[in-house]
Amino acid sequence: MNNLSLSQGPLSLSGKTAVITGAGAGIGQAIAELFAQAGAKVVVADVNAEGAERVAAGIREAGGQALAAVADVSQDTQVAAMLDQAIAGFGTLDILVNNAAIFPKKPFLEVQTEFWDKLQSVNLRGTFLCLREAIARMQAQGTGGSIVNISSVSSMQAVVYHNATYNASKAGVNSLTKTTALQYAREGIRCNSVHPGMIATDMMNISAVDNEEQHALLTAGIPMKRLGEPDDIGAMILFLLSDEAKYITGAEFVVDGGMTAQ
Repeated sequence: MNNLSLSQGPLSLSGKTAVITGAGAGIGQAIAELFAQAGAKVVVADVNAEGAERVAAGIREAGGQALAAVADVSQDTQVAAMLDQAIAGFGTLDILVNNAAIFPKKPFLEVQTEFWDKLQSVNLRGTFLCLREAIARMQAQGTGGSIVNISSVSSMQAVVYHNATYNASKAGVNSLTKTTALQYAREGIRCNSVHPGMIATDMMNISAVDNEEQHALLTAGIPMKRLGEPDDIGAMILFLLSDEAKYITGAEFVVDGGMTAQ
């Protein structure tokens, strides 16, 4: 993690408490570290206790404020406990980033109900539970709040084969985003979605590209001819959660190097 440097200026999150799910690695880790640099008090939430504590410890070592929370977002009691831990630790709940997700692939005709249910339970039910519990707590505070749901370009068009279950889960996330944005706008609670394209993370299994041929195959459909980095997503989310985006809600933001614009 870089030294703290963004806590002053238009994208500052100084004084705000931010919960990021799935923050023990990948995009979630990048978001957590960027938010800490912007001055937020960060709750690093993940089903993997070791990963969550590693990221939180790194933030603290760099001079930021962070605590680790262990939660399976598909379980309502664990989601509630995660958010209560954030409030107990830092006093408020101002920001939520629904990032936790799984990305298994299986040919459509081989998808069994167990596979379908597991993926939906994390990606869609998990987002729903986090939204429900966070919004209730933001309402109780009476000071508004801001939420970003991580969706995917796959929710807009089928960019990867054998991905129907994942695509459906993320399309559901888009609908939840707009529904909650409309319902709670008057209470000062904003909700937007960010749609990553091909991002170099372990979950996408593309972080180990180590030769020009592999890179060319992966980037053939990307006009910018490069894979995205977790920080590319983090920067978009930081803007959406800052006061600079105070009039933006219910919107979708694609970060994919131009892939879906073709």
